[in-house]
Amino acid sequence: MDDSFKNYDSLEQIIEDRQDLFVPQRKKYLTKSKYINALQCHKYLWMRCNRPEDIPEPSKSLQHIFSVGKEVGRLAQQRFPGGINISEEDFFENLKTTEALLKQPDRKPLYEAGISSGRLYARADVLCPVDNEAWDLIEVKCSTCSKEIKDVYYHDIAFQKYCYEKSGLKIRKCLLLHISKEYIRDGEIDVNDFFTLQDLTEPVGNLQEGIDENVEGFLKIIDMAALPNCSIHEGCRKPYECPLIEECWKFLPPFNIFQLYGMRWKSRFDFFDKGLRDIKDAPKDDKKIKEKHLMQIESVETGEPHIESLGISDFLKDLQYPIYYMDFETMFEAIPPFNGTKPYQQIPFQFSVHVQDNPGGDLKHFSFLWKESSDPRESFIRELKDCLGGQGSIVAYYYSFEKSRLTELAELFPKYKDWVDSILNRMIDLLGPFKNFHYYHASQKGSASIKKVLPAITGKGYEGMEISGGGEASLEYARVTNGDASEDEKNAVYSALEKYCTLDTEGMAWIVEKLRKLSKETSGG
Repeated sequence: MDDSFKNYDSLEQIIEDRQDLFVPQRKKYLTKSKYINALQCHKYLWMRCNRPEDIPEPSKSLQHIFSVGKEVGRLAQQRFPGGINISEEDFFENLKTTEALLKQPDRKPLYEAGISSGRLYARADVLCPVDNEAWDLIEVKCSTCSKEIKDVYYHDIAFQKYCYEKSGLKIRKCLLLHISKEYIRDGEIDVNDFFTLQDLTEPVGNLQEGIDENVEGFLKIIDMAALPNCSIHEGCRKPYECPLIEECWKFLPPFNIFQLYGMRWKSRFDFFDKGLRDIKDAPKDDKKIKEKHLMQIESVETGEPHIESLGISDFLKDLQYPIYYMDFETMFEAIPPFNGTKPYQQIPFQFSVHVQDNPGGDLKHFSFLWKESSDPRESFIRELKDCLGGQGSIVAYYYSFEKSRLTELAELFPKYKDWVDSILNRMIDLLGPFKNFHYYHASQKGSASIKKVLPAITGKGYEGMEISGGGEASLEYARVTNGDASEDEKNAVYSALEKYCTLDTEGMAWIVEKLRKLSKETSGG
């Protein structure tokens, strides 16, 4: 395969987005991922098949999910040992090899087997032979399915079953293999304990009846000469956020009804379906419009921030100097990296602390960033303890996150439990004044996150930073620390992480100083 395919993560992506190079007469396939796209949005389906070059590149977060999916998929293959991996074959060879292996008398599990029927195409994560004729279909997911199995998983497997049976394959059972939320690593990953296998044969079978109609309709959409006219809807964000959302939603005014704080998406779309677009047009007498929404509308109408000096004053009274502004960064990997950790457990690897001895005083900065591939947690808590004095408030933004990490560290290292208990009682949440709308500026656009609050109240923000969010920080850290990045690349990422985490805590200090100034101005003090 030539270099034009080097940026693709999988055969399925190649066949889906580069069909013109593979398939005679540009035969446009309906694959399982496109089937899921179509259930979510007809416009996205058409774009993927007809103008894939106009779809934005996957975000770093999505690319990381692809990468994790590969790793988990390789582990899943060990759960069904002795099989044949045909994922690296090109499209036609994959189909040809799969067909031959399905017919062999000495059948073995098949990994990434590609099967086509007419204009339908799907690859099975695992096909396991169960008797002389039938196979079990196993779909592998990176999720822990901690609450319930997502509807989209049922539809994913249902399409595969439909496609395979159309090709003449006999499917006995449809199984979902996902990560166990209870798994705790102890040495090498035990694939039998790491995964949970669930039988979805019956619910998947119940979905088969409607697939014929769906397939017929979706193929017609694929073959349309022009982009179908689709309005925005709740499906733009679920089951996955559509990559076209920025383009499709750009017609909305800068301050629109979808920014109404804390309102259910269904209620927002109820307003939208009635023709309402601008937040100022929201019906103030509607029972869904709460006091905070009225504050938002007023701020947009007046161009001035909403300020409740009493609420701000009460918050400031609780602060005791010296103040320690504190922020953690964590990684959360699907495959637990260290003994004693679970899938997707939040593992702190970095902190920033800014200390201010008195109002308006200079800031002293302390930081920690673990640059080894080993477990950072004991060093993290030891270094943090050295930074936090025995008195004064410890301020975090959305402090339940930091509290949870500290509690987990105390359980892991009992000698720090008394100390952790003592600092938990000193912690104050800077989110409070903004969640309670003691301060709200229209530029926050319905968000109380520090990413929106900091520029709204201070004029300073995260724009232009190489790393500008916690999710990105986690992904980049894991990529360079546990991957094969060069030393120069590692140093660049570590420098960006230091700048990002530093701004989080320094920004909190700026916010408190601004609140103190606003409190004096509005109270006449």
